[in-house]
Amino acid sequence: MQKNNITTQYRVELKEKILKVSMQEFQKNGIKAVKMDDIANKLLISKRTLYELYANKEELLYEGLKKIEEAYDEHMVEFSSSPENGVMEVIIEFYRIQMAKLSEINPLFFSELHKYTRIISYLDSKRRERDSKSDSFFEKGVKEGYFRADADYGIISEIANYAVQGIMEEKLYQKYTPRRVFRNALLLFIRGLCTDKGLMIIDSKLHA
Repeated sequence: MQKNNITTQYRVELKEKILKVSMQEFQKNGIKAVKMDDIANKLLISKRTLYELYANKEELLYEGLKKIEEAYDEHMVEFSSSPENGVMEVIIEFYRIQMAKLSEINPLFFSELHKYTRIISYLDSKRRERDSKSDSFFEKGVKEGYFRADADYGIISEIANYAVQGIMEEKLYQKYTPRRVFRNALLLFIRGLCTDKGLMIIDSKLHA
């Protein structure tokens, strides 16, 4: 019984390690450039072992992305639940994470994702889920007096999504430092939404 438990625990730990290493390789080099053989060699395991745990690259990519997205959601829930973090701190943290992601991930990774319809379907569902939550988030910010009441936050969210895509495609994080891109993204997308009350907080964060 104990041997079975050890074997099960080893498999769980190995699956986690495979996901971590695989996503690092995909995000660094692009999806197409990374073969299942490369992942097995990187982990010093046999191809047979790898295929026993993950049937193909798409499954590996799907499970890896799910893990990353779930970890992001957990982080944002925990961050926003802290009494010291209000709506302004939450939106700044959101943009900080987005800019960090853009500076660390090869743009090929994003463009090659579109080959995998199952993964795109999953990411679209996550986007819709987050968009529905963002509506209540902005409503809260308006009620608390941080965000303008006359803005159409649905349109603004779409514009921001396209802007992030443009930053990625044009590789602005290579032309400028990620910190500089992040700061100016805050100026463009958040400062314009703020009331005087919100501006006091955003300006204090930008000059911290």
